[in-house]
Amino acid sequence: MNIYSNAFFHRVDQLRFLTGILEDGFKAHYCKEEVYLGKGNVSYIGIPMVCFCDIPLAFISRNNYGKCGIAMKRSWGKQRHLEPVLYYPNDLGCQSTKMIIKAAYAFSTNRKVADAYRILGYSKPVKKINPIAGRCSDNYIEREWRKVYANPAPLKWLTEAEYNTYRGPSGSPKKSVGTPLVFSADDVEFILIDKANETNLRDFIMNHLQDIGGKLNPISLDDKCTLLSKVIVYESMKNNI
Repeated sequence: MNIYSNAFFHRVDQLRFLTGILEDGFKAHYCKEEVYLGKGNVSYIGIPMVCFCDIPLAFISRNNYGKCGIAMKRSWGKQRHLEPVLYYPNDLGCQSTKMIIKAAYAFSTNRKVADAYRILGYSKPVKKINPIAGRCSDNYIEREWRKVYANPAPLKWLTEAEYNTYRGPSGSPKKSVGTPLVFSADDVEFILIDKANETNLRDFIMNHLQDIGGKLNPISLDDKCTLLSKVIVYESMKNNI
């Protein structure tokens, strides 16, 4: 069994998010990232990004992701310059952790010197500092890859207060930022959907999808057939791996 997937996988928990990606591409959003500072201390930074993972499908249900998603070919990810996340220990004695803390200090004191803290966009503590009830606290199993949007141009990174203003009321949809990552039907490795929404997804692709992957080009019948052929049902995959 492969120790990683042959595709970059973006998982979502609702059909509407999946259909949005199929039509508009992968939109970037600010994500609130934890930074370990030691002894129970943590800081937060709002970083604009698009996230993927390369978890093997044999572990499809052993993570915090939803039952829907879209897997992109690794060649597509390479062209978009996706990068793997550095997982640093929650341990002040480790050199990588010291580097992250130094970068966090640089961000808090002078956000104009971007190179001094850009590593924060591609790093994550091995364990969540403030675990979320009902969710796995082990970040390391996520095998995350990212496309991070540079600071200060075209998008600045946010302090915790700035992020909270951007985020708005709890439950409201996140506002997209930057330029989406676009793709064609041939860039898609497969599309994952839960059994309850399989018919709705197939109907959307066949009868309602007008453009593909943010390219703003009318989708052809061949492209629709290509996408339909790549639909995989979550429950069937889970029960047979």
